[in-house]
Amino acid sequence: MKRVITSAIVGLLLLFNSIVQAQLPFNGKVIGKKDKLPLAGVSVTVKSTGITTTTNNVGLFQIKAKENDLLLISLIGYEKIEIPIGNATTFLQVELNNEAELLNEVVVTALGFTRKKKSLGYAVQELKSKDFSEARESNILSALEGKIAGVRITNSQGDMGSSRIIIRGETSISGNNQPLFILNGVPVDNSQFGAGGSRDYANAISDLNPDDIESISVLKGPNAAALYGSRAAAGVVLIKTKSGKSKRGLGITLTSGASLEDLLVLPKYQNAYGQGSDGKFSYVDGKGGGVNDGVDESWGPKLDGRLIPQFFSNGTPAPFVAHENNVKDFFRKGYIVSNGVSVADANAQFDYRLSYNNFKQEGVIPNSSQGKNSLSLNSTVKLSPKLSIIADANYFQNDAANLPGAGGRRATSTMLQFTWFGRQVDINQLKNYTDVNGNTFNWNNSYYSNPYFIAYENTVQQRRNRFIGKTGFNYKIDDALTLNFFTATDYYNDRRKSKVAFGTNGTPFGSYQEDGYTVNESNTELNLHYKRNIYKQFSLDVIAGGNNRARFYEENIQLAPRLAVAKLYALSNSRDPLVSSNYFTKLQVYSVFSSAQVGYKDVAFLNGTVRNDWSSTLPSQNRSYFYPSVSGSLILSEAFDIKNE
Repeated sequence: MKRVITSAIVGLLLLFNSIVQAQLPFNGKVIGKKDKLPLAGVSVTVKSTGITTTTNNVGLFQIKAKENDLLLISLIGYEKIEIPIGNATTFLQVELNNEAELLNEVVVTALGFTRKKKSLGYAVQELKSKDFSEARESNILSALEGKIAGVRITNSQGDMGSSRIIIRGETSISGNNQPLFILNGVPVDNSQFGAGGSRDYANAISDLNPDDIESISVLKGPNAAALYGSRAAAGVVLIKTKSGKSKRGLGITLTSGASLEDLLVLPKYQNAYGQGSDGKFSYVDGKGGGVNDGVDESWGPKLDGRLIPQFFSNGTPAPFVAHENNVKDFFRKGYIVSNGVSVADANAQFDYRLSYNNFKQEGVIPNSSQGKNSLSLNSTVKLSPKLSIIADANYFQNDAANLPGAGGRRATSTMLQFTWFGRQVDINQLKNYTDVNGNTFNWNNSYYSNPYFIAYENTVQQRRNRFIGKTGFNYKIDDALTLNFFTATDYYNDRRKSKVAFGTNGTPFGSYQEDGYTVNESNTELNLHYKRNIYKQFSLDVIAGGNNRARFYEENIQLAPRLAVAKLYALSNSRDPLVSSNYFTKLQVYSVFSSAQVGYKDVAFLNGTVRNDWSSTLPSQNRSYFYPSVSGSLILSEAFDIKNE
């Protein structure tokens, strides 16, 4: 008994201590870091509770919080910061950087070189890892949605499939409007083969693991992308992966994330009338044997409980009532689970980061799922004070057991059927889609197959293996001049198997198709980078180099249009001649390029780029094409020493 009383007293004391701790007042002052003047109207928020106050006209504030809380400090025109309170029970002194000082921030630009944001004559927006890796998505582009100004990202379906990115609107009515993707300075493929068919295949950039990405920069304007030539007509997305440079000594990081997925919205359905026509309906075989049982429109009797034979009642009249959630109940709860581990180390001679990630997703459509494995290595070895060797390697395996149906094909599309779905249909009556004799049944047999039959029998498997590798060196000729060289490859094969079962409505003998895609692009590049200050007031930053690009693409498609034997999915099991197609292309492009930036007093900048390409796909007498660009930047507040807020 004494132990119980003692425990209760200790618990009350802890609770009291927690309450008292939550009520501690903290005082502080916010000033500008540069001029040390007090700042009024600064928002001060307790991160854990959302309690907010503002500073008075002399920069003072008081707020109640726990000792281990974080304060979020923000003011328009100043850098937002997050500070721990700690045990500062007396007074907090906070200094904010003016955003003008943030213009000195460096961002990744064309060819992977970094420059001050204020020196650029075009728009660049950069996101850090935390901006897109916290919310687990099957496609890295989906995680960027709504986070980059002037960029529109659309997903073709809810939880699994492709994402399309458009920067500052469409640039072509017939060509490709997707931007060029650059991974660690290397162009990488973002094709979506088979788009517009019966399945929505994810675009190739979805292979990337968000946990491996350090930053993403988007070059939005023509001047920003001109250095990459015609491939960058729709903009450039620069992706930089994490390295071990920030580490000092061995570091091991474990990441794990999970999320649940559900339907956000469905069309609004009426629940007054059921399947049929002219107010009449009676089911016999679902294809015209009864009274209007072959139609899929809902112009039938009122859903008022009257007794009418239906698809599940074997000719016996059953209540004709609405099942308001019959479409919603077809879908299930989806989930995503992602687990990863990385090892990083660095010292004066080397740095590296090695990571592995496993991603698994179960879709909201029954029997839809996919899995991904990724292995990444990023390393640098300093052989001497002047020479460094770099090596990056990324391996991706994307394995989808079954992708959800898409498009307007009745054999695979679920939502097409649900557009016409009879409101009297109880979806639970369709789950066991075969009877005791093995025959399939459905609410309508004129146009559709049972939606569960489609989900479990008409499947598409996809397996993609991809390798992106890069090796090269940097040689520092002197303090101002650096020689950079790399050779890189992006190779993947994509294999797909599409099955349509015997008895499918519109395809009674079923079908089987195998698709194979192979992509290989190699880039070899050499450039010189010269950067130094001239006469104290001027700065010069020049890049000049050349690139050799070779691309190989092949596709092979084989279709057995009608199967000879049910449930045997092989190209040899075809009662008709196979339908085959093959497509093959090779491309070679030689390029020279140069970029120059002249700065004056770190407030005015003039940028210019030139690039010339020679392409093997153009006529031999006219294979050359030229890209110039000019842009400028002037920081008025610094040029005229404007300090007024």
